Amino acid sequence: MKSYYYLASDQNMIDGTGSLEFIEIDPINIPGFDYPIQREIFNGIEKAWQLRELHQYILNHMARHANCIIQIAHLLNSNLVELKVQEKNVLLFSEFTEPIQLLLNEGQLLTIKKE
Repeated sequence: MKSYYYLASDQNMIDGTGSLEFIEIDPINIPGFDYPIQREIFNGIEKAWQLRELHQYILNHMARHANCIIQIAHLLNSNLVELKVQEKNVLLFSEFTEPIQLLLNEGQLLTIKKE
């Protein structure tokens, strides 16, 4: 089993410019997400620098739009278990101030809203 971070948005996501590898995937639907998955991060996020880069990527993505929603989840990907969101949390973009807010437990989905 591999740990992944999956990212979805109501806006088109572009590649990041940092050293964190955001893999573009064909949009797929995963139960629990409101939008198709557009990017994945293989082997999850464990280090402080990875959290900082992911935080900056999300800030940059949302800054381009007047209204935007991004969803991010930490899920295990395995042929043995179904991808499944177990817990959902919502955060306003104005409250999205620290990279540590992106340290998600397995099965947790965070929705960040900018309205």
